Amino acid sequence: MASLIDMLRSQHLRLVLQVFLLLGAVFLFCFSILQTNFIGTPIISFGLIVFFTVNIIRLVEKSNRDFAQFLNNVSHNDFTSSSGTLSQGFGARNFVDAQKTLLSKYRKLKADRSAQYEYLNMVVEHVDTALLCFDNEGKIEIINHAASRLLNKKYVSNLNIVAKLNKDLADALWDIRAGDTKVLKIVIDNELHQLILSATEFVLLERKYKLVSLQNIKNALDEREIESWQKLIKVLTHEIMNSMTPIVSLSRYIESVISDKDLRSKLGDENSEQYKDLQQSIDAIASRSQGLMEFVDAYRSLSHFPTPVFDLVNIGALFERIELLLKEKFQDASIQFATKIDPANVSLVADVNFLEQVLINLLSNAIDAVAGRSASTIQLICRQRKDGKVTLQVTDNGCGISKDIIENIFTPFYTTKEKGSGIGLSLSRQLTTLNNGVLPVSSIEGEGSQFSLAFG
Repeated sequence: MASLIDMLRSQHLRLVLQVFLLLGAVFLFCFSILQTNFIGTPIISFGLIVFFTVNIIRLVEKSNRDFAQFLNNVSHNDFTSSSGTLSQGFGARNFVDAQKTLLSKYRKLKADRSAQYEYLNMVVEHVDTALLCFDNEGKIEIINHAASRLLNKKYVSNLNIVAKLNKDLADALWDIRAGDTKVLKIVIDNELHQLILSATEFVLLERKYKLVSLQNIKNALDEREIESWQKLIKVLTHEIMNSMTPIVSLSRYIESVISDKDLRSKLGDENSEQYKDLQQSIDAIASRSQGLMEFVDAYRSLSHFPTPVFDLVNIGALFERIELLLKEKFQDASIQFATKIDPANVSLVADVNFLEQVLINLLSNAIDAVAGRSASTIQLICRQRKDGKVTLQVTDNGCGISKDIIENIFTPFYTTKEKGSGIGLSLSRQLTTLNNGVLPVSSIEGEGSQFSLAFG
């Protein structure tokens, strides 16, 4: 850069000197014509004028040619040649040195950019999540190995190719917006994939791009599904065995009584011990059979839900209605119940019947959790964040939930209560999901629990 400045300064001085000499020659020519009678002076001065004019023109044209050649070299990424020669004087040498310096820096800049591009490619290829980057015309600029493996195609240059593999996936890629997340189930080459799509958008060199990540969650979902089925089967087996064991035992007892002639003869006497035992056995079998039927009916209730009817729900009115429904329970158990709504006029789009059922279930569980504790309190709270998302919370200072069982509390038919059915929390989570919400829980054993219904 210093040599370039020196070169420009040198050429500037030469140009100024040539202009001054040209002016001097013009002055001498005019003076000799007007004031002298010498014939040679005007001729010499005119020759000087022509010489300096041609020199200035050549100097300017050469500078323009050299600079144009330099720019042409740069535009064609030619870093091996320069536009001047060492035999053309001090200014030319400076210009050549300036070109060499600038070209060297340009080569280094391009090498750094290439290294960064290679580094970015290595990072993108190393990521296990499939990545696709494309412009507004659908031209794919970046596709990593994970994405090629997902699509089962090595070269994918345009979203039109993706559409041929799976139209739903191509439509989802077109439609997804920055910050959105979509869950998509697709089949490619007879293989099922369950994907989570996340997108971001950016502008580079006045072109708009969209970067989409496609995370295949099928294996994770399969593992969770197997785990859920194992838990469910464990609970079902436990419940069915608890019912069937006494039924089988009592049936064998009845069979033994009927097959014994001596005992069978005493069954006609209603006051006999054998008659009473037989009657109790039959009652027990009927009772356990009824319990098993109720259990199966409860399981069926978890599998069939009416379609939710969404409407604008006023949270204040909902809380008042729930408090009125459970007021007697709170008073009988000496529970201090409080509600809080922030801000006071919060509304929520939901199925009001589903939402009311969930809150009643959670509050009923909270009543059981604080039973027998002094200064027992339960709070029903609604908060609306700045982004508009609404959260309903049921908080108690009860016995809490131990770390060993908290992960099982939403499993159908799992219960720690002596007379519990084990479907309340599972039903509540499913109703919350149908209301487009989630139902997380936090609890400290011995201090209390907090169930949150988050929407939006």
